[in-house]
This record gives sequence, structure tokens and C-alpha cells, in this order.
Amino acid sequence: MVFELLINFCILFTFAVLSYWPFQDAVRSNFPFPKTHPYIIGFMAGLAGFILLETSVRLSDTILLDGRHVVIVISGIFGGPIAPIISGFIIGVARMFMTDEFTTTGLLAGWNIIIMGVVIGAFSFKYRMNFKNAHLYFYYATAQTALLIIYLTYPSMVVLSQVLYFVIYSAFSFFTVLFILIELNEHFKKIRHTELLSETDYLTGLYNNRKFHQLTDTYINDSTKPFSMISIDIDSFKKVNDIYGHPAGDEILKQLGKRLKDLVSESEGYVTRNGGEQFAVFIANSPPAMGLYLGERIRSSVASTPFLVSDDQEVSITVSVGVSSYPDNGSTIQALYSAADAAMYEAKANGRNRVIHFTNKKA
Repeated sequence: MVFELLINFCILFTFAVLSYWPFQDAVRSNFPFPKTHPYIIGFMAGLAGFILLETSVRLSDTILLDGRHVVIVISGIFGGPIAPIISGFIIGVARMFMTDEFTTTGLLAGWNIIIMGVVIGAFSFKYRMNFKNAHLYFYYATAQTALLIIYLTYPSMVVLSQVLYFVIYSAFSFFTVLFILIELNEHFKKIRHTELLSETDYLTGLYNNRKFHQLTDTYINDSTKPFSMISIDIDSFKKVNDIYGHPAGDEILKQLGKRLKDLVSESEGYVTRNGGEQFAVFIANSPPAMGLYLGERIRSSVASTPFLVSDDQEVSITVSVGVSSYPDNGSTIQALYSAADAAMYEAKANGRNRVIHFTNKKA
């Protein structure tokens, strides 16, 4: 019996990992069509439950021991309210048709699973299942099934041992799988956090220079349309730090990063902090005129709206902006970035708080 239960548990564990890996945000793969995920997970859980039924351990002529109700609870963690309803229906119908002819036990066991899936799904709509509260749904499923076992075997003397076997195996299966899944979840969160640290600026949350070049290099290799590069530098930022202190300077950098992200959506382009008080913006499908227009919007937004720092102090700053465009000012990201940088330094040399396109730069 132990060997058969081990096989049953391995099937349950395999389903849990397979349903976790492609469908969770913390992992690196992004399974397409997210709206279909609850239905896919529900179907996967139903299939897993069917296999669990086929590998169940027969405790008596009427009682089968397996992890079918555990798989329904696990599906609710990953698939939301829809998944337990679908999996419960599939497993319940499979239990009714396990034998060549209908039996009262099969019908009751099948309806038990169907009702269980519906109840778990219904409560999940209001109380979304997660790793923290899944045990409550498991207790309900275990208690309902244990009562059915008692009803089917009473007044047999073996009823207590059968219920005990069921509760022990169910608890072992559920809490072992749950523990492994929680550990996997934490592991992938740490991986994702490390990845984010390697591609984002710690202060502003914007892309760092390395990630920025990765994204823009991919774009220039795949696109034949014009685009613009914008280089932005805060004017006299050292003076700001000297007057208001470095913590206030950091707050200004954060707020400027947020303003830039608000002005440039992810569908339009990318924003990066390249270090210190210098930022860059990449705008897709943007000819020179559009690059200049956005550069002016950035400049005027910064100049017209002060930055609020600690102690409710308002700090006014300005930025110098340089713009370059593909293909007029370069055929590589490095060339375009250098051109935008050169235009930005000319804006500084001409009095700061202005926008210059590299094409209009004085030789």
C-alpha cells in the first residue's frame, strides 16, 4: 500500500509543479493568453485527478484512497475560483464512471467532488485562495470527504482506521506539496529581484544603462522606421545638493524619474537613468520633429513645476536636453546616444534650460 500511495503522491506533486511553473508571475516563462489560464489549470487538475483515481489505493470495496481533493485545492491556488469548479466536475464525473455500472458509492463520491469544487470556487470568488489561506479550504475538503467515508462505512468496525488513513495521507500530501510550492515561490521571487537589480537603477527604479542598451539594440536591429534618442541632464545639480543636501537631491532624482515615466509610456519607448543627474529617453517611431516636441515637453514640465522635498520645501530646477534621430544622426545606438549627448552639452553651453537637436548643433 505504501508504494501505491507514493506513486499517487508523485502524480499529485508533478501536477502541482507543472501548474506552478508556466502560470506564475514569479517565474521567467510567460505563458500566453492569460485569460485562459484558470481554464487550463482546471483541466490539468481534472486530468491529474483522473490519473490519481486510476492509481488510488483500495481500502475496502467502497473506499478509495488518493489525493483527488488535494489537487482541487491546489488548482484553486493557481487558477482562482474557476479552476476548482472545472477540476471538481471532471474528477466527479470520472469517479461516477470508474466502474462498468453505476453504484451508489460511485455516485455519492462523484457528487462529493463536484459539490466540493463548486463550494471552493464559490468561496474563492470572495476570499481569493492563496498560500496563506489554502489550508482552510483543505480542511473543508478533508472534513466533507471524511464524513462521506463515515457514512459509507458505518457501522463497520474499520471506519475509524479508514478515516485515519485518509486524513493522514491527505494532510501529508497537501502540506508537503504546499511547503515545496512556497519554497519555490520564494526562490523565484529572489531570482526575479536579482534580475531587477541587474537591470534597474536602485534609486529611481528606471532601467539602468545596461538594460537600456539591450532594449534599444534589439529595436535598431529589427526596425526600419525613424526613432529619436533624448539625453537629459539636470542643470547645476551640484548646487542643489550643496544648498538642500544630498537626501533632497535623491528625492528630486526619484521624482524626475517618475515624471519622465509619466511622459513616456512603455508602448512609446524607454526611460533610463545613466548615472548621476543624467537621464536618457528612447522614443520609437519618432522622426526629428517628434523628438524635439517630446524634449520640449520634458524641459517645460521640469521648469514649470517645482519639486517637493522633505519638510515641504519646493525646489525649482531646470534641465538641458539634447535630441538625435535615426537614421540622420547615426546608424547605431552608440552613435545616436553620443549625438544626443553632444547636443545636450551644447544646450548647456548656450545657457541651459533649452532643447537642441543634433542636426541643429553648431559645428
